[in-house]
Amino acid sequence: MLVVHLDGVPKALLEEAVQTGRMPFFSRLVRSGAYHFEEAFWGSPASTPFFQAGLLYGIEHPNLPAYSWFDRELGRKVQMNTPRDALHIEQRLGRRSEDSLLSGGGHTYFSLFQAGAHNRLCMSTLASLKVMARSLSSELEGLLVARTENPGQYLRSLGADSWRAVREMWRWARALGDWRHESAFLFSRVMLQRLGWSFAHTKALVDMVRGVPAIYLVFGNYDEVAHRRGPRSEQAIAELYRVDAYLAELYAMGRAVEHPYDIVFLTDHGHVGSLPFEQRQGQHLEAMLLRGVPVPLSLDVERGLLDGRPAGATRPPRGTETPVVVECGNFAHVYLTRDPTPLEATELLAHHREVLARASRHPDIGMVALRRGNSAVALVRGQVYGPDEVVNAPLAEEFCRRAVADYLRELPHLRTAGDLVLFGEAVRPGATVGFAWEFGSHGGLTRTETRSTVCWPSDAPIDLSSLSHCVRLHQRLSEAYRA
Repeated sequence: MLVVHLDGVPKALLEEAVQTGRMPFFSRLVRSGAYHFEEAFWGSPASTPFFQAGLLYGIEHPNLPAYSWFDRELGRKVQMNTPRDALHIEQRLGRRSEDSLLSGGGHTYFSLFQAGAHNRLCMSTLASLKVMARSLSSELEGLLVARTENPGQYLRSLGADSWRAVREMWRWARALGDWRHESAFLFSRVMLQRLGWSFAHTKALVDMVRGVPAIYLVFGNYDEVAHRRGPRSEQAIAELYRVDAYLAELYAMGRAVEHPYDIVFLTDHGHVGSLPFEQRQGQHLEAMLLRGVPVPLSLDVERGLLDGRPAGATRPPRGTETPVVVECGNFAHVYLTRDPTPLEATELLAHHREVLARASRHPDIGMVALRRGNSAVALVRGQVYGPDEVVNAPLAEEFCRRAVADYLRELPHLRTAGDLVLFGEAVRPGATVGFAWEFGSHGGLTRTETRSTVCWPSDAPIDLSSLSHCVRLHQRLSEAYRA
């Protein structure tokens, strides 16, 4: 089995590529009937850590609220592109699940977690340079034999791509008047997207020749570019179209080897356009929430959060230390306490009323999620809605009500999520307000972000239709390929 994970690609873009033939190989697979191509829902939040915990470990409630968050157990902010943070979270997941999709000899490339794989090319293994150095020689074996272009051609192509990336970065940053993230993005374009993907793709070809039983290959180029330039930018779409030739090579090798491979293509979430809050409002989200102009809290909100309970907190104030606001894209986690236990609605009403009022009334915030008793509710336009009431909420058309309800049911399991979770308002078709400085976001609850895809061979001993959670995908793949 080879699983090719197309990180962050919206379902609509893949459908367009199939219909227009702009991804000729992928289009032929689907239109010929050789592959099933279906929509899937992986659960909320729509982010890679949550998805990979379910796919690789089979954990339904992994307590991974975003790509970056304030971890209540560690007492600090964590970010999943930081190797030591990825390693710590991987160890936490490993304590909850002894088995993984890749245990027993599988390999992984560019995933966040090693998940029992025998090789060491993922984010968590980068935490140890000693471990990486020891594995380097084995990772380089077979590369020269498997190359698909000669070194001179490759270097010329790399040089041309690098020069185009520099020129594009210069034009973009000058036009925007902002250079933040650009140096890191340039490094990513050259080292990770060009060199890294070529390496991982070639290693996967070698693995199939050698008969590695399970391979998990993550294509992150589109996701990286979409964050910085937008999901429908020329640069992002070019990355999606460019991967088609690589997919054709993987498919051809999977068919040619002694023991043929079933290749599954999937996406973990989509991307929406992101209009930065800072650009729109002239200030960061944290400044507005914690130091903004006082506004009254709606009486309907107060009644809905109390839900028949008496007013006033049942415990003394918590959250006297400095609050933490983590901007995660088009959603944000607000930590008003650093205690291991998140705040509940009555505590927020008693001790953080002004923050709650600013969040619930701001026009750029489409929804606020918080805990009420043992469940969770959403504040939408001055009213309170539980998971079963979301169908009646006056949400913008872009939001997926199924995903909102699912998120409210998941929030009690997300102990390390913020006391408030804010979601940017949908301000135009295909775009929401973003709290981070980026132009493509995911992790929110729009239809574009939560409509994922799965594509599998028609003649494979597996049915991947009607999937409602990434754990169901783990179960079906395990049953078919790890018997």
